[in-house]
Amino acid sequence: MQKKTVFIDTDCGIDDAVAIMMALAAPELEVAGISCVAGNTSLDNVVNNVCGLLSFSGRTDVPVFKGAAFPFVRNEIRSDNIHGASGLGNVKLDASAKSIDALNAVDGLLKTAEENRGMTLVTLGPLTNIAIALNLYPQLKDLLGEIVMMGGAIGPGNVTPHAEFNFAYDPEAIAFCLSAGLPVSILTWDAVMDMIYTEEEFDALDMGGTAAGQLFLDLQSFYMDYKESVYGKRLISFPDPLAMACVIDPSSVTESEKMNLGIILDQSDARRGASVKDEKFGGYADVITKCDIDKFSALLKRIKYIGQKG
Repeated sequence: MQKKTVFIDTDCGIDDAVAIMMALAAPELEVAGISCVAGNTSLDNVVNNVCGLLSFSGRTDVPVFKGAAFPFVRNEIRSDNIHGASGLGNVKLDASAKSIDALNAVDGLLKTAEENRGMTLVTLGPLTNIAIALNLYPQLKDLLGEIVMMGGAIGPGNVTPHAEFNFAYDPEAIAFCLSAGLPVSILTWDAVMDMIYTEEEFDALDMGGTAAGQLFLDLQSFYMDYKESVYGKRLISFPDPLAMACVIDPSSVTESEKMNLGIILDQSDARRGASVKDEKFGGYADVITKCDIDKFSALLKRIKYIGQKG
């Protein structure tokens, strides 16, 4: 089987961790590197979370690159209420001997892209690292095959009525990346809201019984507590894992629309960070708004067997 080479850029919170585990569990993918960016939590937390997760998964061979600590316009937001102070809820991974690469995220992305022409870049957090990379190294446009992003919302957002977190955190970065001319697919918050699991549906995934499965369950408990406090029900959604599913199995996508997408950048506009159709200075993207829940669940269940032999 021909594997798809991927490079992951992440602000490793709870759902990022699940998405990374999905990638590591996927025989269809070869994870060539992971870069870290501040977003859900601080940059140092992101680095610790990624290194700890790779150690847990037995994949310390995957290089890790440290990236941007702040967005371009420094008005960063955090999501400690959703992801916890460390970014991984109540989970405390064992201290990792895994060290970061000597290269920074931008140079690490370029080097990896040069060694793996046509690779897929998967972004699970704000686009700060990627905007800097495309600015410094415009040749990346010819080295990367595509970018698959989790971010944005055509309907209501999740941090404001208009904007989704990843786009709201660094709107200037996403606007720059959309204008770079690369093939872009965006898994939006709309798709996430279309696939919310009830506690009963979540339990039916039957993820216990292995170390990796238990880690998955432990990660979700904090997130479900948050959902219960807001909605009065224990619910689960999987933003970044859904984006990873679209990379692993593109047939997971059931509804998308190619459109010109713009980002509201005006700091005085309540819609700042919102993604809107048909803006004059937007960029062309394939916007994913619905996925197949059964295919996604099947890919998610593979996590349970990370580290298992046979």
